[in-house]
Amino acid sequence: MPAQRTRWKQDLGAQLEKLRKAAGKSAAEVATMLGTTESTVSRTESGYLRPQRTALDRALAFYKATEEQCTEAVALWEAAGEKTERVRLPADAPKTYRTLVRAEREAEVVRAIESLVIPGLLQTARYARALTVAAHRFLDPNTAHDAYVNARLKRQQRLDGPHPLRLHALIDEGVIYRTVGGPDVMREQLGHLLAVGGRPNVTIQAIPNDAGAYGPMSGPCTIIGYAGSERLPAVYLEYLTGGAWVDNAGDIERITAMFDDVVGLALSPADTADVIHLRMRALENQ
Repeated sequence: MPAQRTRWKQDLGAQLEKLRKAAGKSAAEVATMLGTTESTVSRTESGYLRPQRTALDRALAFYKATEEQCTEAVALWEAAGEKTERVRLPADAPKTYRTLVRAEREAEVVRAIESLVIPGLLQTARYARALTVAAHRFLDPNTAHDAYVNARLKRQQRLDGPHPLRLHALIDEGVIYRTVGGPDVMREQLGHLLAVGGRPNVTIQAIPNDAGAYGPMSGPCTIIGYAGSERLPAVYLEYLTGGAWVDNAGDIERITAMFDDVVGLALSPADTADVIHLRMRALENQ
């Protein structure tokens, strides 16, 4: 199997290239010092290869890296060695959605705005299934609903582990009040929001009804960020039958600024939790 680029290997490679250039060393000099080829050095710096730990330590010493730089490089090296499991998607999953799943796997942070439903990374199994059943006319009738639900739940594993994804979700207040799947399902879903929202890597904010109109009210918007690297964020816009990626740098900048604008309209995480608690109490009487 050909070497796969991952975000962690790319970030490690970018740092090693930066240190090499700062030290005034050429790739050929590094290759000679390590007893390897210049191509191997290049592929390592491009994020295709993860070096052996001994090679990493020798390179850092060769570059006269500081203690802080060494600590950061080792942390990236360890993260690059973690095994990641692929999400098994239904055969009819759109190509753009497959790209989203792959991007989430490599991302440092995901910022999402949802005006209609709970974001996929925060959905419970029963809530996700209720949505899948409701959308049956747009799904392959030969694919079991559980296949779509399981794929969504698998994506959520990125919120766990030693290097979890950071998620900032902005959810329209109407989503909290829309009873999907019945009162029991919705209570469970809201309880899940409270539990996950308590994690240090997850921020959930409700956009109150009295905020009026805001930018992305026409559909979900997801911004994939690659912190620690020079890569531009990626923006995914979802619609009924699929989704589209925004690749224009100017548009990405405007959408990112728009997200920040909506953050200014949203309730604080604590006030959002109060709204969720209030809605859960109302559902208990239904």
